[in-house]
Amino acid sequence: MERKTFTNKEGEDFSYLVHQSESNSKNFVFFHATGFNSETYKILFDKLSSHYDNEINIYALDQRGHGLSAAKSNPDELKTWDVFVRDGEEFIENISGSVILSGHSMGSIIAAKIASLNPSKVSHLFMIEPVLYGPMESLKFRLKTLLRINRELAIAGGAAKRRRNFSSIDEAVTSYTGRGAFTTWSQEWIENYLKGGTQKTDSGIELSCSPSWEAATFRSSSMNSWRYLKKIKMNVKVVYGNIGSTFSSQARSALFKIGPNWKSNYYKEASHFLPMEYTDSIIKDLESYLENN
Repeated sequence: MERKTFTNKEGEDFSYLVHQSESNSKNFVFFHATGFNSETYKILFDKLSSHYDNEINIYALDQRGHGLSAAKSNPDELKTWDVFVRDGEEFIENISGSVILSGHSMGSIIAAKIASLNPSKVSHLFMIEPVLYGPMESLKFRLKTLLRINRELAIAGGAAKRRRNFSSIDEAVTSYTGRGAFTTWSQEWIENYLKGGTQKTDSGIELSCSPSWEAATFRSSSMNSWRYLKKIKMNVKVVYGNIGSTFSSQARSALFKIGPNWKSNYYKEASHFLPMEYTDSIIKDLESYLENN
């Protein structure tokens, strides 16, 4: 895939990966998870391109504060995920034709909100392990946000303490392999995450998504997704795992009651890191969804 730069109306530069097909028959746009970057998912994109005999355009944006994008990212100013939605909307405006939106974790929620706001532009929505909780769970989270209680959110606290600097990519790979969120990742997935998410320093490398920005992104989850999801009329596919899933049982029950346009596939042995663990199966799910909708 080729790396390019998108400049928004404010003059901010965003880095993205793109594979341009010859047929231009399909435009697949992907949004990554919190703390990750577009290159993290390179194995998924390469397999997707091969599966479609290179007859699919693939776009993957490094979201604000992540990867190689240079857009403003002050953690103290990040209050909601709305800025990510606006960035994504502006990004797809520059793609000719309709788009298939997808994403992992936070990225799938960004994709869903964009889809609800741009029904004439978005033809399909394929969500992978969305950060989605039931309506009452979401209300409690918003109340905690108002009371500033969610600043103690465990996942945000862990992100804020994340080690940022390493002497080399190799040292970072060794540090991550078999540990924490990376327990089920192959070495190649970890290497791609680091290649797309680090920058050189005088003493080695550092994560380009700062721990403070990653923590702020977790804390700023608006948990207001339901008012967007209810507006989506297209057929949607949601795939999710079982171990440490961010798609709660309450959310599953509520989501599939919205209407018959919401379909799912459950991976009993998978974790929140479903794209890394079941890459080929995810592509088959996507193909089936696109063929039948």
